[in-house]
Amino acid sequence: MSAESLLKQLKPEEIAEIKTAFKEFDKDSNGYITSDEMHECLRRSHVSHDNNEILQVMKNMDSNRDGTVSFDEYMTFMAYLYTGQTPPAPNITKQKGKK
Repeated sequence: MSAESLLKQLKPEEIAEIKTAFKEFDKDSNGYITSDEMHECLRRSHVSHDNNEILQVMKNMDSNRDGTVSFDEYMTFMAYLYTGQTPPAPNITKQKGKK
């Protein structure tokens, strides 16, 4: 299923909730979530986690493998979860010419 068709299944209040959550993680408001930002947000929220869990979640969301999670990557990943679908497995093959 394409990301676009998946996003169309979300209710407006679900989209708003996902946007709010992204902003909580993206503390420097640069449009990307780093593993450090995710760690800090979870710590502030008193959510128990370890570094390996954060790295795995980041890997699952970071579809272009640039080491950060963009708003679009986050939105797509969360849309899978909100619609009860399993996100696709991350593509671990690096594209030629990419980081």
